[in-house]
Amino acid sequence: MLLLSFSYKESKWELTNLSPGRSSCLLVGRNSTGKTRTIHALQNVVSFMQMKQILLGGSTSFSAEMIFGDSEDIDYKMDYSFEVKDGFVDKELLSVNDTVLIKRTSKTAKYKSETINPPADKLIVQIRRDRDMYPEIEQLMTWAEGVICVSCSDINPYTIISPARFINPFSFSELVESLDADGRERVLENASKLDYNVTSISTLKANNSLKLVNIKEKQVSENIFDMQLSSGMLRTLYLLCFMQYIKNSSKVSLLLIDDMSEGLDYSRSTRLGKMIFEECGQNGLQVIASSNDAFLMDVVDISNWQILRRVGSKVSSINQHTNPELFRKFKMTGLTNFDFFSSDFIEKYLSKGE
Repeated sequence: MLLLSFSYKESKWELTNLSPGRSSCLLVGRNSTGKTRTIHALQNVVSFMQMKQILLGGSTSFSAEMIFGDSEDIDYKMDYSFEVKDGFVDKELLSVNDTVLIKRTSKTAKYKSETINPPADKLIVQIRRDRDMYPEIEQLMTWAEGVICVSCSDINPYTIISPARFINPFSFSELVESLDADGRERVLENASKLDYNVTSISTLKANNSLKLVNIKEKQVSENIFDMQLSSGMLRTLYLLCFMQYIKNSSKVSLLLIDDMSEGLDYSRSTRLGKMIFEECGQNGLQVIASSNDAFLMDVVDISNWQILRRVGSKVSSINQHTNPELFRKFKMTGLTNFDFFSSDFIEKYLSKGE
């Protein structure tokens, strides 16, 4: 199942109609536009659906609307929305192909024609879990449980803060230990393509509670521990191991990457970005990444862009689906992708009301 549209609202911030598309998208926008906050909004919604702690200062009063599609059935459509007020569910609606399955208000709740009485602080999709009786609910919740996130700027050797987190949910050592021999070899091959001449990667137990990642580089006599790596090399190796973990996991439904290619030079930024997008495409995994990296923007086709614009506390998204003529005209200019973002081309087009 693929996320095709996402809207979110809380008291001081609103996102309307983010449209990731059917495979991958890159969130771009000027500083303070809302790229990271968009990732956090998705995290907040999924965290609530998973009955986990609301993360990163997420509000206890918010609403969300999501539209899903199917990778194999272009006509399939699932709409799911809910509203939470002060921690209690005020509204909830689920429909599949325009057939309403769940309709809930602050006073009544129904599944199809059956009147039900769910707990005030729980979603119906959380408490009606049965693969045979409620297959659509199970499909939705399986998607929610498979959303996983990496924040590149927050990657460090330990990275995990608490079991409730799904931002960088694994330490570097956990990812390395999850790989079989073929997975580690693949990581080394990809690292070599990025000009990191790593010949081995393994873990070493430092004490009862701490494991280090032990790295051997070609033509370097002494091994290097993860805490000694540059931030760029650490982030790259972490992401390469993370991608191998995902490749071997059937549970991951959506990969969120915040600050993609953060701290990397031109060559590595572009090659790593292409590598991740291609890996996700080959494995049928949807990815939503955010970045202001000019290098990365120039290698990700603008048809995969979501350009965020903020007016006050409201953030909207411009993409090829919502503004096809804007994208068509820019492609005819022959300018670089980054020019599309950095110039006044978009503002001039929108101001003319075309």
